Amino acid sequence: MFTLIKKIFSKKTASNDADTSELNENPNFVTDPAKIIQLLCAIEAKTAFCTIELNNSDETYTSHIIEVQATKQQILLDALVPDSGNALLKQCKALKLTTFLNNIHLSISITDISPTAPHGEPYFKAPLPKRIYYPQRRASPRIVISAYNLTFQGISNRTNFTVGGIVSDLSRSGIGLIINSSNSRLIRGDQLNNCTLTLPNDVSIHFDLLIRSSKPYSNSQTKLLIGGHFNQLKSTKEQNQLEQFFALAERSQIRQKKDY
Repeated sequence: MFTLIKKIFSKKTASNDADTSELNENPNFVTDPAKIIQLLCAIEAKTAFCTIELNNSDETYTSHIIEVQATKQQILLDALVPDSGNALLKQCKALKLTTFLNNIHLSISITDISPTAPHGEPYFKAPLPKRIYYPQRRASPRIVISAYNLTFQGISNRTNFTVGGIVSDLSRSGIGLIINSSNSRLIRGDQLNNCTLTLPNDVSIHFDLLIRSSKPYSNSQTKLLIGGHFNQLKSTKEQNQLEQFFALAERSQIRQKKDY
């Protein structure tokens, strides 16, 4: 199989909330500001009524996002229904909003809420949330490819350290890496820039990688297992090369399972 992959690439053919301490290891949270705005705008576009819970009430209420004001880094929420919740919200100034987006349960804790009436109608405004609980379903399966010993290198946007490691698994949208933790200090939300993934026959793929999870690798104290999402592949040709490698490795894995 490895020989077959070499031959192909030798042609170089043209791609529920948790504690903050757990956040860096919880892939169910969205923390990237741009993606948070994207999710909020999607909820706003649905004009869906959301379930509202208050700390100072046992009752549940409904409301919806009126507007996402990205430039002001805030959102506008409609008044609660039933109306009794509005006075309570003015007291506690925080709520938990839950709804469904793309058939996935979504939950947001919103704080520092204050009443406003820009057009005479009673609304509430609040800063954009720092995170959204959104356990996204994987659009593309990951396959284990550690046997290929594919190498990876990138530069942390936060520490400016060069990070290198071995690829443990791969999907069409992301990658899993085994790296040395002594100098990486990578956490969820970091981005690795100018990344290079070396495929068989020295074919190089270049991209930026958004870190989605970081945890010890197999109880190791010196290695981390990093999960990331491709933020940008540098060229269509490289995207096709990566897709070709993934498809080949995926078919090989399927054949192996059939043999058992």
